[in-house]
Amino acid sequence: MKIEIWSDVVCPWCYIGKRRLEHALGQFEHAGEVEITWRSFQLNPDTPPGTAVPTRDYLIRRFGQQATAMTGRVAEL
Repeated sequence: MKIEIWSDVVCPWCYIGKRRLEHALGQFEHAGEVEITWRSFQLNPDTPPGTAVPTRDYLIRRFGQQATAMTGRVAEL
């Protein structure tokens, strides 16, 4: 089985999905037959090239105080 995943490395939901997939594969008896291809996807393509912003700062700017709860949930995984 082939799985192709498009993911943004700074997206907390992408990380949650990755962890859930890893967990599911850990319980799948044919996990050794699964081929995963990771593809890069930029959720915010308007970000100027070369811009480096710490993930937490970016999330707070984008989602406000909700970012604290989001990162807390991701850290629980």
